[in-house]
Amino acid sequence: MNCERCGVDAALIHRDVDGFAYYLCDACVSGWDAVRSPSLDSGDETRSTAR
Repeated sequence: MNCERCGVDAALIHRDVDGFAYYLCDACVSGWDAVRSPSLDSGDETRSTAR
């Protein structure tokens, strides 16, 4: 199957993103998890209220 984000033909992992189901490769899942994880350097006041 192809990754729904980058299109690479690879083994995929199912993820729910903003209420939608996606099948992503390892690289895209790692990137998504990095974006979703709170930064230790920034406080909550710098984060968006939309999560």
